[in-house]
Amino acid sequence: MDYIKYITDGIENICKNHKRRSAGCESVKTAQAAMAEAMKDCVDEIRTQQFEIHPQAFIGSIPLDALISLIACGLFIYGVCSGKAWTYVVSLVLTIATATIIIVEYILFRPFTDKLYPKKTGQNLYMVRKAKKTPKRRIILCGHADAAYEMPLLKHFPTVLIYTCIGSGFLFWAVNFIFCYLALANFLPIRVLHTFVGIEIFNAILFAPLLFFVDWGTVVDGANDNLTGCFLAMSILKEMADNDIRYNDTEICCLITDGEESGLRGARAFANENIEEMLSLNTIVIAPDTVHSVEELRIFSRGINYTESNSEEVCSLLYFASMKNGLDIPTAEFYPGANDSEAFSAIGVKAAAICGVAFTPQDYYHTVRDTYTNLNPECIRLVRNILKEAIHMFTKAGKAF
Repeated sequence: MDYIKYITDGIENICKNHKRRSAGCESVKTAQAAMAEAMKDCVDEIRTQQFEIHPQAFIGSIPLDALISLIACGLFIYGVCSGKAWTYVVSLVLTIATATIIIVEYILFRPFTDKLYPKKTGQNLYMVRKAKKTPKRRIILCGHADAAYEMPLLKHFPTVLIYTCIGSGFLFWAVNFIFCYLALANFLPIRVLHTFVGIEIFNAILFAPLLFFVDWGTVVDGANDNLTGCFLAMSILKEMADNDIRYNDTEICCLITDGEESGLRGARAFANENIEEMLSLNTIVIAPDTVHSVEELRIFSRGINYTESNSEEVCSLLYFASMKNGLDIPTAEFYPGANDSEAFSAIGVKAAAICGVAFTPQDYYHTVRDTYTNLNPECIRLVRNILKEAIHMFTKAGKAF
């Protein structure tokens, strides 16, 4: 069987028949149901997990912070013009609040503003191909079925401008905090405050495009990000079933999460609910994500904006598996964002990711260009071979490496 065609055909089917797969929506569940149906004869256990999710809380923090920050800027300007001290107080409070939200939600990927947004029920899909004997180890291949809301800035603006907007946001918070404090303390004469107004307005102009960071009306197809990861895992289980392959004491599992694009909510829910089961058995998690560019293939030893360490053992496993396939895949440098592997690393489960995308970002990353017509079968083939080799090495060595 041509398993690369199996993957690309499966991705095309999901993209055509299960559109608008934003986190927690019904189309994620119907897509997972289609995946489970395709796998029912390949695995021994299929189960789902429901969890509470507020999909817009994570990505919505960026335009929300932009809006509140601009209000804070307006209040500061009004305070300078009116001489009313309360405007500086409110502006200061709003500045601290917005900085806190973005740091907790986006930089640390921790839930913070969830209760401010509508609640939905997310769903994870977990499929297991059991070992011949009592299992001593387990490998989980993890992809996510949810897709991102489109981020128009990534499609229409140069990378340098995007980072300028984001950088100006952090500068804005620092500057506004200082300006408000100095104004309240009466450290500066009014003519100097008028100069500060000009600086605030200039910085706000740079910051304002973040109001339009998310297009809530458009959900991308997510063919690369991350149906590639889902169907890579499924294809390996299918090949095992087609050839009646089982390992003596190793379970091979496929986890399809929901809510990755909402701050890894689904992976966190699964990890927290199943932590004892995973830690009681020698479990590793590998998350293939956005498998598109051979040149950009990287092993992710750190994530969540470089604040979370992944497993050195699993990274070594992926590296030597790639070497067996004639590739010398480097470790990823800093990148803004995260993937599902870090939700497991955060609770002590050995995990890492392999991805093939440049975070400059590419024009198909979180845009409507992420379609099944924009897949790279060669990159999918290479990563599939790496995953198969990693499984073989793990089952043979009895450890990640």
